[in-house]
Amino acid sequence: MADPTLQSFVLARLADFCDRRVRKEFEDEHPISYLLRKLGEIEPLLYTLKQQLYEDAVVDFMRKAEAGGVDQRAVEDFVFFLERYLSGGDFVDAVFDLTPETLKAPAGRSRLAQALRGLKAHRLLDQEDLPEERRRPSWERLGREFYKRLDFERLYEIARRKPLTRIRLKRILRRVQSNVAEFCAVLRHPRGPEDFFTPFMTPRIEGLIAASRRFLLELRGLR
Repeated sequence: MADPTLQSFVLARLADFCDRRVRKEFEDEHPISYLLRKLGEIEPLLYTLKQQLYEDAVVDFMRKAEAGGVDQRAVEDFVFFLERYLSGGDFVDAVFDLTPETLKAPAGRSRLAQALRGLKAHRLLDQEDLPEERRRPSWERLGREFYKRLDFERLYEIARRKPLTRIRLKRILRRVQSNVAEFCAVLRHPRGPEDFFTPFMTPRIEGLIAASRRFLLELRGLR
């Protein structure tokens, strides 16, 4: 079962990233390095939670299939979930011949359970380690969407107009923190299963991290 404290830890790390109060760590460490480190602290927590949410969804779906409660709508919802949680190759394997009719037979349910067993939730941020031309188009679109949404295009143009002194850098980074905090306002600590990150929200948190990291690395390149 997914651990709700993991989501709380993810939100706490995001809050650390967005905290505009001057901290000793922020002063002792280069501000860009500090914020990049804070982003890096989120990833293992997020991906442990993502894997647990995947496993919970599989168990729940298979339980319903065993009870004969899976119709076309339930299959479509599960396919939607898998598409957002699995890599392209794993997704194709998982949904092969996935229909309500197939799931009525014990052999069909067994094949699905075997296909889903052992799969890992896709780490979308691994796409950032690939050359741009090899990244999934959907991931690039998401990264660009958040880069624009967080106003990084304008902030980069402002940053490159003049020498990036420490004072100017801090002002820009405060705006980064403020913009990220505005998005994070829609996230909440889980009080029940209905409060966990949804298949819609999880990749957006990954996109937020990726866009923020891209911008911070670009800023570092200006110095």
